[in-house]
Order: sequence, then C-alpha cells, then structure tokens
Amino acid sequence: MSQNSISQFSRKLLVLFWFSLIFVAVLNTAFWFGATLFDASWFEASFPVEVSLPMSVTRSLVGFIPSMLNTFLTMALLWQLIILFRLYEKGLIFEHQNTQCYKRLSYLLIATPFVGVLADILLTLVLSYSDGYWEFFFNVDDVDITMMIIGFIVRFIAVVMDRANQLKEENELTI
Repeated sequence: MSQNSISQFSRKLLVLFWFSLIFVAVLNTAFWFGATLFDASWFEASFPVEVSLPMSVTRSLVGFIPSMLNTFLTMALLWQLIILFRLYEKGLIFEHQNTQCYKRLSYLLIATPFVGVLADILLTLVLSYSDGYWEFFFNVDDVDITMMIIGFIVRFIAVVMDRANQLKEENELTI
C-alpha cells in the first residue's frame, strides 16, 4: 500500500470516527433521557434495579453520569483512533507518537471491565438510594473480558512498535 493510499484511506476512516464519536454521545444521551423522563411504550429500557418510570428530572440527571461511563470509554477509544489516523494521514506510520496512541488504546481496552463494574455499581446506587436502602449490582460479561484481552494484545503490539522505533533511531545514528 502506498503512502498516498494510506493517507486517503485514513481520511475516510477519520470521517467515520468523527461521526461515531458524535453519534454515540448524542444517541446514548437521547436514549437515557428518553427512557428515564418519558413513559414511551415503544421504547423498552432495562435498569440494574427496579425503578418507576418516568423518573424525576433530578434522579435522571444524577443517573446520567454513571450511565454514560461506558460511553465515555468508547468516546476515549474513538478519540485515540482519531489521533492515530491523523498521524497516518500525515504519513507518520512507524513513529513514537503512534506507539503512544497504541499504548493509550491498550490501557482503555484493559480498563473496559473495570469501567463497566464501576458504572454498574454507581448506577445501582443512584437508582436505589431513595428507597431507603442501597443496592450494589455489577455484571462482567464475556465482551468485557474479550476487550481486556484485546487490550493486552494491543499493549504487546505497542511494545514491539516501541522497540522497532528504537532500532530505527539507532540505525539512523549509525554511520
């Protein structure tokens, strides 16, 4: 693949990543407030604890942040991909900045199950606090574990790329 085709393909992916970044934020926000503030019979929402719908505005706003933690993680992943593919678009393929992007992507992927557990616990606390008792609930599924394993693999790739960058720099300094 030539540098020109890598740049063109990167440009196309950047459009997709930007669209996804905005779309995921808007869509999840609309779903949360649509599900919690309106009694829409056409929309079925599930919550980790039993809640009566529609919720008060205050309760919906307080629950919004923990409900969006996984979305924020997805947005952070998309942001790192935007940074990485901007570098590719500029022709920077095997550089130190790319390695840093891969490292950050790996950390975010490894954090997936932990962010999911935190989001579940905080959301159950927010949704159950007015009932006179506190509930704790969390769920870790195979997708979370898979994302974490992929994160370890991406971290290994980042280490290999970092070593390749060091070798490239050593070769450039060698006469």
